[in-house]
Amino acid sequence: MTKKILNQIKKYEAILCKIDAEHAKNRAHCDTGLAEKSRLSCRKIRGSYQYWVNDSYVSKQSELERIKEIAIAKYREKLRLILEKEIKNLKLILRQEKKIVALYSDLNEGKQILFEPDIMPVSVKIKRFEMEDYGGLPFEEHDPTEYYTIKGERVRSKSEKIIADELLRKGVPYKYERPLSLLADGIVKEFHPDFTVMNISTGEIKYIEHLGMMDNPAYYKNTLSKLDLYEKNNLLIGRDVLLLHESSYRPLNTRVIGDYINEFLM
Repeated sequence: MTKKILNQIKKYEAILCKIDAEHAKNRAHCDTGLAEKSRLSCRKIRGSYQYWVNDSYVSKQSELERIKEIAIAKYREKLRLILEKEIKNLKLILRQEKKIVALYSDLNEGKQILFEPDIMPVSVKIKRFEMEDYGGLPFEEHDPTEYYTIKGERVRSKSEKIIADELLRKGVPYKYERPLSLLADGIVKEFHPDFTVMNISTGEIKYIEHLGMMDNPAYYKNTLSKLDLYEKNNLLIGRDVLLLHESSYRPLNTRVIGDYINEFLM
């Protein structure tokens, strides 16, 4: 919620800056303020619109730019008032949200462990997620490949190391091959997504799958089955499950990793 509100505030403030810039530009002309002070009205007569400025008829053919300037000026005058009010309201919501979160966050840890809050602060979700212990998939005894992340975790490929290190660099909490129970053919089975990650603004859990051999027919077939399983468990691709892919002839696009993190996990 906080991220959405901040993004909305940023969007509205950018529009206000654009309006101010256009207004300053117009003030540089000799007709400064005329558009803002003029009154525009129009009526549809015989299938086409006709215009009056301050109750005087004006020709659309010869004074179209003047008509446009007045219409835009009136629109932006009202838009500014609405946006300024909305920004104030959104900032008020942010302040109230911080107060709600602080009710639990400010408690002594000894009191926090006694109950679950009705609204869990994201900071607490992240802390619990990071402290969680689990058993991942074992490596084969004679597996010759050894890739280790900055955190010292062993992963199965160089690309997975790159992904893990970028998540760490961006401050995104993650778990490698954390167990996930899914319903498959009427039976609950345990699966291990490549990465289980948490959005640092919302505390939402998402999954990252690295599809590393997309030109291998057998791997491709298994991948489709895995993605189908996610969707059957209401974990939608692009919403809950983020996909990174490569093949023998097209390596992992490292820039895309950052784009996914910024869009879905920050």
